Amino acid sequence: MNRARERLELHVDLDKILDVALRGVRRASVFMGLGVNAALNPDVNEYQLTKITKLQLMPEVKDADTLAHVKNEFRIWVEGNGLRELIETFAIFLDRLHDACSFFRAARDKINITSLGKRRDSFQRAGFPSKLKTLRSRFSVSPKYPDYLLSLNRTRNCLTHRRGIVGNEDIDASRTLRVAWLGMDIYVETPGGERFSLMDIPPEGLLLRDGGTVCLQFVERERVFDVGSIVRLSTRDLAEICWFFANEARTTLQAAIEYAKACGIEVKMTDNKEKRNETMQQPLETGAADREVF
Repeated sequence: MNRARERLELHVDLDKILDVALRGVRRASVFMGLGVNAALNPDVNEYQLTKITKLQLMPEVKDADTLAHVKNEFRIWVEGNGLRELIETFAIFLDRLHDACSFFRAARDKINITSLGKRRDSFQRAGFPSKLKTLRSRFSVSPKYPDYLLSLNRTRNCLTHRRGIVGNEDIDASRTLRVAWLGMDIYVETPGGERFSLMDIPPEGLLLRDGGTVCLQFVERERVFDVGSIVRLSTRDLAEICWFFANEARTTLQAAIEYAKACGIEVKMTDNKEKRNETMQQPLETGAADREVF
């Protein structure tokens, strides 16, 4: 007796996959904000975990120079962890996209999905650069600026493994560590062609007698560090890097959507056009299983 072949349906929620990356952006942005602002705040000087003297592993710091050094090292540590959060959550996002694209190809080629396990395991064990390369070669799915992401990954490695001191492991052919990302400039342009950055407006405001047009321009940011120097990123740099990761996640997701369509997969877009933007406003995960506080 012939049995009717069972039909397997898989539903892939791409918004949930995207939120893996965006959640990491939110965490990195807020945690770096808390840490870096504390490092820069001269009134924040409490560094002992407890008042119990025998549990204090760091002697009392009494001179300003030593305290400034401790706070500067703290800032470097915070930035390294912030970039780690961005890179690692983006890598998990790539894992999820690889799973989704593998399902799309299996559906197109009528392949049993149980045969995908080895490729899946191999992809998840790969490093960040290899994930980007493999996703592009297998499915033509890639961020728009993968080289920028790779430069940020190298910078993360320097901050994490060498306390931000640039070593030979971090440099390229130019003998420098180059970190780049896509940033944005917001400015007012007058009818006469003058430009005034909205980031540099004085407290008393800016008077434009002939008026002007508010413009936004996307520009490449680049910071270059020599061997032996310490990686320094401004608070605006860090904010733009977080924004850049969020934007690259959306771009990569869109490439996966196009791949799904090319495989003949039905893609249902959300009815709420603002849903994906709203995910940036959602809280981060905590250890609590029944709620999300942040």
